[in-house]
Amino acid sequence: MRFFRLPVLVAVACLCLAPFARPQDSHYWTNQYGTRATLLGGAVIGSVLDLSGTYYNPGGLSLIEKPQTLMAAKVLQYPLVSIAGAGPDSVLMKSSNPGPGPSLLAGTFKFRGLQKHWFGYSYLSRQEVKLGLSLSSTGVQDVIPGQAGLEDYVSQCRLDEKLSETWLGLTWSYKLRRNIGVGVSQFVAVRNHRANTQMLVEALDAGGRVALDLDARQYQYENVSILWKIGAAFDFKRLTLGLTLTTPGLHIYGQGSAGANASLAGLDLDGDGVPDDFLAADYQDKRPAHYRSPLSVAAGLTFKLQRFRVYASSEWFAGVPPYTVVDTEEFEGQSTEEPLSTDVTNEFDAVLNMGFGLEYAHSARFKSSASFTTDYSARPPGTETNLSITDWNIYHVMAGVEITIKNSALTLGLGYSAGDREIGRLTPVFDGGGGDGLENPFLGLEFRYSTYKLIIGFSF
Repeated sequence: MRFFRLPVLVAVACLCLAPFARPQDSHYWTNQYGTRATLLGGAVIGSVLDLSGTYYNPGGLSLIEKPQTLMAAKVLQYPLVSIAGAGPDSVLMKSSNPGPGPSLLAGTFKFRGLQKHWFGYSYLSRQEVKLGLSLSSTGVQDVIPGQAGLEDYVSQCRLDEKLSETWLGLTWSYKLRRNIGVGVSQFVAVRNHRANTQMLVEALDAGGRVALDLDARQYQYENVSILWKIGAAFDFKRLTLGLTLTTPGLHIYGQGSAGANASLAGLDLDGDGVPDDFLAADYQDKRPAHYRSPLSVAAGLTFKLQRFRVYASSEWFAGVPPYTVVDTEEFEGQSTEEPLSTDVTNEFDAVLNMGFGLEYAHSARFKSSASFTTDYSARPPGTETNLSITDWNIYHVMAGVEITIKNSALTLGLGYSAGDREIGRLTPVFDGGGGDGLENPFLGLEFRYSTYKLIIGFSF
């Protein structure tokens, strides 16, 4: 099966937008939670500071002498994705959409007679993206393969994306000894994801013949799962340690829909003088859906040196072998009658992330912090799966202050994240189709990703 691909300008434009729609679909450390934990880049697995421990290490919550009863943190972020070429004729495009980042709300409750037991709840947003963009262009360019000369063309590209994943958690922590605590957080993860992309190109050659290429895909799914984060914390005065294990999600419910449409008209691909018209389209609703999250193991430590505290954490995430997120039935392409599939698929490699933070107490009521963390992509190089595309590595830098006023604390901070990677080839709508014999138009081009963050947090 062969059909005409988009011209360079349109394809590059749509690729530029797609990664911004899902800037963290293969990353685990992009978002941080809580006030001080956010400033420290999440490198707090070995030192539970506040109620963010419901996420980072539930084992340490029973060791906190005076935990806050309520904590809320908000991140305002300005993500920017650009695409640039290496040569003098490079294409430079940018897309940005400032708005709120993922948030955390956590609290605690008690039961009489259970002094060594700590109970809490939490709500956090693991992912939240909303995007609706469209591009249109006209011009003169060589857009028809195998045909000499330039053609007049008109193109349209549209992308709509909405992704949200929220975690609702209950936490139990128990003080085994004065300086040892263990705990478990059980989270219910609710994920909703939909995407719709459409790319259309119409070209007029020198002979007055019109060629048309339409390439569209859409999918939607919802998934509910349960997972557990098990933690242990050890406090040795000058040194604190922490260990956690996060289980893969236990699937509870999932349903989705998926479809694709690829059509070509008026283009002679084999040079026999006859247009090689093509059509393959299928849409299916109420199909089984299943999103998988990986097992992870984490460790952290904190050194206390007079007014300084040095934080270090690392977390290993297991790989997830190829699987089907939305499972559709095969269908026969209308033009070729060959079996095709509109399955939505995914897979992840194992990754190891690390983070380091430094905190300095200027006084009992004023502290400053800075951190650096890695955020490696779990998307395997060259994978044919089509759910995630963000295979660049991201590096995060954070800095800020915490001001204590009576029984409350105000946290203010700034952050910057950056990453880039060279663009590879596009995965076609249908397996085995498209682009045969065409040169890769994306060689020498690269994505550049950056995010600016403003952190505002309160604890009571």
